Amino acid sequence: MKAITQTQLVALLGEVKGATFATLITETDARLKKTGNPFGTVRKVSRVNVTLGFQYEAAVNRQRTREDSEADFEVAPRQWGQRVPGTMLVEHKGRTYLETKVERSLGCTYVDASGNELTAEDVAPFLPKRSGSGRQGTEKAILVRDYALDSIRSLRFAGEDHVMMQPTTATIITDAKKVLTK
Repeated sequence: MKAITQTQLVALLGEVKGATFATLITETDARLKKTGNPFGTVRKVSRVNVTLGFQYEAAVNRQRTREDSEADFEVAPRQWGQRVPGTMLVEHKGRTYLETKVERSLGCTYVDASGNELTAEDVAPFLPKRSGSGRQGTEKAILVRDYALDSIRSLRFAGEDHVMMQPTTATIITDAKKVLTK
């Protein structure tokens, strides 16, 4: 397992040509509802298989073809963030995100501020409702998730495991911009 920085991650991702499979372990804010929530801030640690470097429009049209529908889906402009040209990265409000297509969730764990593990049943009443993509016109949705680079804890792709070192947010942004502007 190799320890890398976000700057090194951006450089690695820049070398990816075409679509490739990866496994991510991420740690994010579970964004529980505040009303009645006895847990306070809860972190969600997820392990997920994803595709990097995919083409969203093509993925939806392939799924439409599998479902015997017309492959005439056209991608709309992003609702938030600016895609970094020629990459699988998105910038938004000073943060850099990795755009992925979710293939399969391998599970998740919820942890409260004291480090206590919570069950999915514990947090379920406080989780926000997810909205689906009504535009795709598919029975099986193509799930796109954008992960902030600073939420990625480890990444496995191209036969290598990478564990992320956690520098300060300011360092991440500065380093990522240096790599992106080369």
